[in-house]
Formats: sequence, structure tokens, C-alpha cells
Amino acid sequence: MNWLTYHTSVFFLFFGTTLAVSAERTLQSPWATTRLEERLNAIDQELDSLAQPRLLSGIGPIGYRSQSHNTDGHQEWIEVALQDETTINEIILVPSLYHNPNSTVEADGFPEEFKIWAIHEKKGTKTLLASFTAEDQILPRKSPLVISCKAVVASRVRLEANVLSQRAWDDRYVLQFAEMLIFCGQQNVGLNCTVGSSSSDSSPEGARNPQFLVDGVVPYLMDANTGSRSLAFFTDIPVGSTHHIDINLGKPIHINGVCLHATDISDNVPHAHPNAFGIPRHFQIIGGQTKDFTDGQLLAEFQLKTAFDAGPILQLKFPTTCCQFLRLMVLEPDRIADALSGCLGLAEIEYLNDGNNVAVASTVTTSLNPALISRQDRLPAITDGNNYYGEILPTRTWLNQLARRHELETERPLVQAALTTAYQSQKAAIELLFWLSCLLAASIAAIIVIQRLLKHRAIYNTREQIAADLHDELGANLHAISLCSDLASTKIHEPDQLSPLFQRIHELTSRSGTAAKACVNLLESKGLYEGLAADVERIAGRLLSDIEYTIHVEGGDHLESLDPKTQIGVALFFKECLANVIRHSGATHVTANLDATPTQLVLTVTDNGKGLPSKESGIARISPESLKRRARLLRGTVVTTDRPEGGTRITLRTKTKSWWL
Repeated sequence: MNWLTYHTSVFFLFFGTTLAVSAERTLQSPWATTRLEERLNAIDQELDSLAQPRLLSGIGPIGYRSQSHNTDGHQEWIEVALQDETTINEIILVPSLYHNPNSTVEADGFPEEFKIWAIHEKKGTKTLLASFTAEDQILPRKSPLVISCKAVVASRVRLEANVLSQRAWDDRYVLQFAEMLIFCGQQNVGLNCTVGSSSSDSSPEGARNPQFLVDGVVPYLMDANTGSRSLAFFTDIPVGSTHHIDINLGKPIHINGVCLHATDISDNVPHAHPNAFGIPRHFQIIGGQTKDFTDGQLLAEFQLKTAFDAGPILQLKFPTTCCQFLRLMVLEPDRIADALSGCLGLAEIEYLNDGNNVAVASTVTTSLNPALISRQDRLPAITDGNNYYGEILPTRTWLNQLARRHELETERPLVQAALTTAYQSQKAAIELLFWLSCLLAASIAAIIVIQRLLKHRAIYNTREQIAADLHDELGANLHAISLCSDLASTKIHEPDQLSPLFQRIHELTSRSGTAAKACVNLLESKGLYEGLAADVERIAGRLLSDIEYTIHVEGGDHLESLDPKTQIGVALFFKECLANVIRHSGATHVTANLDATPTQLVLTVTDNGKGLPSKESGIARISPESLKRRARLLRGTVVTTDRPEGGTRITLRTKTKSWWL
């Protein structure tokens, strides 16, 4: 393997590896990008199907708040006493909200670390339902926190806050919630139950009260983001009169609760009416099996005393009763400020069976005078299952969707950031791959050009090699034949000395013929060269037939390790040196020193001839072209100097091993 092949292989190995890595990154990046795009698309699709956290405005109950503390480290607790021993499987905590300086809302006073326990008084057991720490990162949030748990029977539910958070306006540590809902299936079994607490920072007449924690009013308007928009039923009612709205369920059904959805005020800001606009201030729910309610029984009664007693959704529960006909008896209608007459407005009446509305699409009738109802076509809206924003969902489903939206909206920026990083990585990988491909193409073109140049150089070197071999081998042999012929002509009268001369001429002629056939590559010729030390002795013996010579060889082991091409080249260099001595020097004695080391070979040929014409001695001279050419083929150097005592010294230096070995 020559140096070009070696370095080309290394080059392509390097770039092949680099391109493979870049290709792998480019292939992996789209794979990761595709997963992120699919996840982002799935998040967006799911968000489109979830309820919107539309905020409640106006006057209404806020919820529970404990006493405030200057420092952290205080513990607070709240406890809901259920009316009966009940199975529970989910708890939803709705935060109290505040407007921050960024024009958004966040939870205020929501505990950072707390535990929730289910207590069974008769059994005396206390079961841990959930435990949260700061590592759970439930804050910041504006949506409900849904706590699912294994079904457990309990008579009380207790929340113990170990680490409080600071409320926004004065940075004091408090515990506060807008609502705490305790579910068994779809039914809020904690609705209107008794609430106990470690402390309370509220007054019975204010917007904060421990009982507001379980009144069913949350700081959101129901916007399911699905279903069809429906305008609420609304009509004026004379003050002092009694009217009712009847609903026929179609068959006897067990019910244990009712939800009244107030008239959707409007989308104006600020609102012109309270959140509970249209809900009667005093009414009764009567159930029966007959249409004339002769067997009717009172299921629930409500009377509005303050503005904090109701919200846009008024929830009441009562003992389970089997009914087909249900009546909303309006004892006192709602009133618009400064108006002489009353009003009645409802977006929906839900009669509940364990939290599920069984009155959807039921027949609605009323005792109101049709002349007083401005829009008779809106009466069926009371049981169409929709409000101004769309579908009316079960409370548990609605709040779960709000909680799920919070999770997805928290995850979406992370996925978007990862997707942006993936896009940038993919772009960088593609750019790297492009530039590496360009570099590889340019390198291939350069290698092709270099290979062509090297090919031309190889042709030139071959020609030079042939010329050198012809000159050094055949030239020296022909000159030796000429000398032997001249010597034979002087010995013509001495037959006994002619035979050795003719034998030498025959050997030189035969060798010249063999060398001529193999002049392109002398390595292919068998018998011409048998080792550098032996070749030097043989060459000197054949050429210096009438000249005395001395040969010194050192490092024979290193000479044997030389490659054959180098050995032949050194032998031919030595032969050319002797030919030049014979032709030009007139020397009577020649000394040759051959010294080989593990890394270097030095050949010195010294004669006592007339030397090169010059007035000074001991300085370097221009070496003959034939010697410089041979030295160049050996990748060595040649130096020719005059000897002070007369004669010439020629020194060849070449390396025995390549530098990279």
C-alpha cells in the first residue's frame, strides 16, 4: 500500500464515519421531531375538546381562609363532616384566585405541602388518601387539583397543611380554598356538609366563610367547549304571585339532588346583574308520581338571604326519592334593582341521580300566563342540556377537564421548546451533512487530480528508473567490456592471460543481456543480485580488475533487512561510482565503506585520483547527474567532495525505514 492509498483510505474512513454520524443524527432527528410533533398535535386536539377556565366575576362567595401568619412553620387544618358514612373515591380542591400584575390569575394561599385523610369515626380508623410536597410542583396553578384515590368509606375528610404559602397582597402565610368537593361517583357527597377548621379569618356576613368551602360555588363559569349554545329562559313575574315550572321525567326515577343554572348574564364587562340572576330568592322543589302533585312531597327548599348564598350554579341535595313529576315552586322571584316587578330566568334545571342529570329533554310546562312570557320558544331550553357556552357537564367531569387542561398547558411549552430544539438540531445536522458532502466532493475531485499528477509522475519515475538502470547497469558493463577488450589487445602475445579476460567479457555480456531484458524492474531478474554486501564485492571485483580496492562493511544484519529494491539501488549507485572512477579519475586505489544502522545507510566511495578540477580542496562539489538521479530514486542524498591529499569522496545517505514506520 503506497502513501496515497493509505492516506486516501484514512481520509474516506474519517469522512465516511463523519457522514454516517451526521446521517444518523439527521435520521434520528426527524424521528424525535415526529414524536414531538405528534405529541404537540395530540395536546392541541385534546385541549380543543376540554372545558375552558372561564372566570366568574361579580359578587359571590369566595370560600375559606385561615388566619394569617407573619412567618412560615404554622400548620392549619380543615375538616368536612359527611352526613353519613360514605364511600369516596375522589377529592377536588379548587383554589382561591387572585389577579397578578401580569393580568393573569393564579392560586392564592394554596398550601405547598399537605395531607388528606379519610376518617371513619365508628371504626376509629384514619386512612391517608394523598400527600403532596414541594417536589410535586402543583404550584403555580389556576385550575382545580384533582386527587383520585382508592374507594374508602369515611365519615369525615380532613386536610392538614404542613407548609403554607403566601397570599399575594401582603405576603402573609395563610391557607385558603374556594371549594372542596368530595365525590362518590358523580355525586358531591360533601355538598353543604358541616366544616370545621383550625382557624378562620372571616365573618358570617362576609364573602369568606368555612361553609362556603362546600357550597358548590366555584370561581368558574361552565364553558364545556363542546355542544350547542342555548339562550336561557327568562320572563317577568308579578311580585306577590306564586308560579311554578313542572318537568315530566317520563317515568319514575330516583333523584337526590337538583342544580339550577342561572340566566347567563351577558358577555359585557362589567356585568349589569349578580351571578345568580334569575334564580328565585325563595323556592321549593316538590316531587310526586302524579301530574297534579296530589301525592307531592317537599324535597328541598331554598331562601336567598345574602348575595353570597348563591352563584351561577345553585346545587341542593336531599334524600333519595322516586319521582316522575317535579315542580319548581317560585315563592319569591328574583328582582332587578329598582324594578317594581320580579323576574324568573333559568338556563337549565338539572334533576340528579347520584350526580347524573336525568331531566335532559324532558317535557317542561309552566303556570305562567303565556301573555307574560316574551319568548315561549325558550321554555324547552330549561331541559336542553346546554347553556350560553355549550354543553352542561357533570360537575366532576367539568372540574376534571379543567385540571387536565392545566396539565396539558403546563406540558405544552416544554414540548414546544423540545420541538424547537429538535428543529434546530435537525437543521444543524442537515447543514453539517451538506457541507461535509461538499467537502467530500471537493476532496474526491482533488484526489482525482492528485492521482493523475501522481500517475504522470510515476510515468516519469519509470522512465527515469529505466534510464538510470540502463546507464548504471548496462553502461558500466559496456565500459568494463571495453576495458577488458583493451587489456586483451595488450595481452595478445600472452595466451595464458587471455582466457580469463575472455571469460570476464563473456560474463559481462551475458549479464548485460539479462539486465537489458529486466531493465524496467531489475527485481524480476533472477541471479543478477544476491545481497548488497555480496553485490558490492562482486561489482568491485569485476570493474576494478587492475585497480587496488578496499571494502569495509558494517551492520550486515541491517543490510539483510533492507528491501530488495533499496539493495539493488545502492548496488547500482556503487557500480556508477566505480565507473566514474575508472573513466575520469585515473586512481590506483579505491576505498568503499558501507555502514548500515536501524534507520540509516551510508555508502562512502573514496579514490586517490586526480579529483575534480578546482583550486580548493575539501569543499562540496556538484555531483554527477547519474549519481544524483540514483540518489533521488533511493530518496537519499549524495555529496561529492575533494580530498586534501588528492582524489574524490562520494557519500550516499539514505534512510532504511520510512518515517511513519
